[in-house]
Amino acid sequence: MLRRLVPLSASVLLAACVSGGGAPPPLPKLAGDRGQPELALLEHALTGYFAGAGATAPTTCAALSPTALTAEQEEALIVRFARLAPIARCRAQGSGVVDAITGAPARLVQLYDFTCRDAGHCAGWVAAGGAPAMLYAMHFEGGTWRFAGDPRTVAE
Repeated sequence: MLRRLVPLSASVLLAACVSGGGAPPPLPKLAGDRGQPELALLEHALTGYFAGAGATAPTTCAALSPTALTAEQEEALIVRFARLAPIARCRAQGSGVVDAITGAPARLVQLYDFTCRDAGHCAGWVAAGGAPAMLYAMHFEGGTWRFAGDPRTVAE
């Protein structure tokens, strides 16, 4: 009887040590960071992109143009979006983008022509996954960035 109780007791004690850990709390939304409006807009665009792309989305990367995202900015997005790949994984080929590792088609969610007229008002274009680009105006209010998308078609 004692031989059966010792392993059972050890299992219970070990389970008690690891229980309660659970999943870490969710990361705060980047929209709450007034100092990084470009990341707030990319987070907003990526949330919509991944919601529409479903579980079978191809390799997806995020880019800021004309300046690149810093390593810290890219990491901040990747830890929030498990399906987001580093920009080095997406390579331009012909008129599209491919996964640099697999050669399969990939998607690029790109923020460009991003400007801020002051610390609380910014605007930029987002092109996401082959869909028409959308102009976003954003303003900081109540501790968070607010977004308004304008789906106008860009003249060619």
